[in-house]
Amino acid sequence: MEKVNSFQKVTKEEAQRLLKIPGNVKGAVILANLEYLRRHKGVEGEELLKQRLKELGVDVLPDKIRPMDLYPEGYSVLIILLIKEILGLDEKGVFEMGKSAPKLSFFIKLLTKYFVSLRRCFEEAPKYWDRHFDFGKLEPVELNEKEKYVIIRVKGYKFHPIMCHYHKGYFLQIAQLALGKRSAKIEETKCVFRGDPYHEYLIKWE
Repeated sequence: MEKVNSFQKVTKEEAQRLLKIPGNVKGAVILANLEYLRRHKGVEGEELLKQRLKELGVDVLPDKIRPMDLYPEGYSVLIILLIKEILGLDEKGVFEMGKSAPKLSFFIKLLTKYFVSLRRCFEEAPKYWDRHFDFGKLEPVELNEKEKYVIIRVKGYKFHPIMCHYHKGYFLQIAQLALGKRSAKIEETKCVFRGDPYHEYLIKWE
């Protein structure tokens, strides 16, 4: 995986590159990350984010985001990169932001009420992806309850290496919500930034 520079500021060129990549996401996903910024930096963080978006020539402001509307995934990734910049996060910090996202999203909290088992969560994963993204695919590969591991793949997704860390945190938190109090860990075993055809995640629990 490409090494992510924790202190590198997002450039106009990078912002425009992201915004040109096809694919959209529901605003609810973006709003969860904006809530993370508010909880860690308050009003100051929101103002810094708006300022940076204007500097990068991006017209869509965070306070205009509506949960059920579609927005470019490139914009969502850009927001994550700018939050990383504003909060001074490293890769572990971005992982923690991804891990917090399901807990900060009303729609995810509502959805996880129906995750009565890990198997149900595993089987419903593609539908969940399709409800939030109009591109790519989340594919459940293997669930081994005896050996205590699950494998999932994300296909058709290549925006920025930072999202590998974010998604690791996100998927781990979803798994932990389904597992209850059991501890779990996650590893990205395949990655498009390492030349693989898709992202693959291995989640193990005790």
